[in-house]
Amino acid sequence: MPKIVDHDERRGHFIDAAIDVVVREGFDRLTMRQIATEAGYTHGAIARYFPDKQSLLAAAFLRLNRAVNERIAENTAGLRGMAALKATCRAILPYDDRRVTGRVVIAFWDRIPHDPDLRAVWDGHSTRWRSRFVQHLEEAREDGELAPDVDIAVAVNEISARNMGWLMLTVVLPEQVTDENLDRGLDGLFDRFLASAQTAPAV
Repeated sequence: MPKIVDHDERRGHFIDAAIDVVVREGFDRLTMRQIATEAGYTHGAIARYFPDKQSLLAAAFLRLNRAVNERIAENTAGLRGMAALKATCRAILPYDDRRVTGRVVIAFWDRIPHDPDLRAVWDGHSTRWRSRFVQHLEEAREDGELAPDVDIAVAVNEISARNMGWLMLTVVLPEQVTDENLDRGLDGLFDRFLASAQTAPAV
């Protein structure tokens, strides 16, 4: 009998191999032949799944993104408002052993301006996360957690920029960006949005 090939499983092997190589050596040094070898297949086997490095990078990014979304769903179950927003950001940021995967994300970002397909992937991903930020900030406003002068659109931009900046710092300055520093940075950012932070003590 001919061998039954699980194409989803094989495709996953190539994606995992690409992530390992990018983390270890960087995207510029990655070759399709190297990925095939890393995954345990011949060079010709990879072509039917990924025509080039860019498509493989997009698939690697999406796999990491799915893992983040699963963490978000788990971490925010039963939460809303600021608690849900903090839990979302903690699921996004590369804590602990997730730090190394930031190298894949940065490689992806670097190629967005020159590749419309990668840009489309990023736009969809970014839109979904920003919509979640808006949702939780609006919940915080409904619940009286949010300071009245907080502009939600501006806050979403700041949260997005901070998350991207912290991810980059964990890659380029890992010794200075500890998990404790990430927590303190998030707390400091969100404390500025809280209504209680703007309530003057009675005299």
